[in-house]
Amino acid sequence: MNNQNNCPHQWVQSSPFVPNWAQQSQTSEFAPPTECVTPNPVTPNPVIPNPAFPVTASLQMCTPLQVVQTSPTTVLVTVSIPAETVFTLPTKALELKKIRKNVKITQCRFFNFSPPVCGKPQDTPKLFLGGFVRKDIQYSEAIRQTATTVEGVIKDFVIDIPFTCVIELGRRLRVPPTLFGQQQEYEFLSTSSLPSGFSPKDKLMSGDISELNMVSTEFLNQLPTCKLVYTQINEMDDAIDRVSLQGGPFEEGLFSTVQEKMTILIQLQLTFPTPVEAAD
Repeated sequence: MNNQNNCPHQWVQSSPFVPNWAQQSQTSEFAPPTECVTPNPVTPNPVIPNPAFPVTASLQMCTPLQVVQTSPTTVLVTVSIPAETVFTLPTKALELKKIRKNVKITQCRFFNFSPPVCGKPQDTPKLFLGGFVRKDIQYSEAIRQTATTVEGVIKDFVIDIPFTCVIELGRRLRVPPTLFGQQQEYEFLSTSSLPSGFSPKDKLMSGDISELNMVSTEFLNQLPTCKLVYTQINEMDDAIDRVSLQGGPFEEGLFSTVQEKMTILIQLQLTFPTPVEAAD
């Protein structure tokens, strides 16, 4: 019964008769438990944040280069997004050899404006865009050198460069307005007698406060679908910590930190569930 203090939720009973030979064995199946074994708690899967979107941030606004309606329900949006980053290679590089780039879109969310109300300012529709540029960088790493030669090996390094942008669609298109749900209450007339002091011909007529009658209306708006059509990346990569290669040709040097500037040209196709109209 001593184990009950340590294990308050363990059911115990009187110990059965155990022979001497079993009591001397530490591994006997008759040996009473000496401690509570608490199973390890289940650890939930960690939540990996989206690298392209900080927890709290004021996102940059981008004016589209072109917004063209290609059909009654589709719109082609072209935008140029500037981006800059500084990254460090895992080892010292002699020269950048090749960089393969791919644009990955992780968010393309249309954000509609509220219906116009007389006397109140009205916002414009916007497109929240986010993603990253996957870069596969191949560079040479010097392993030995002489006064006139350098021998190296090719290394590979992959890095994701995030970007965000809110595209201002302006008033060029008349998109279908957002429909709002509503709740409306209604009541029934309730008639009851009045207490003493009132004429017996009079009745108390009012709504019944003990009931709640309501009509709820819900509109299920549909977001337009987004399709990536075309991308173009114009970039400049500059080493910012380059030092001379000791014992090698005088014009050679090593670096590991790279400053990169990019303009990312993206063309998207928005397809609306209902026709849109071009503004005059």
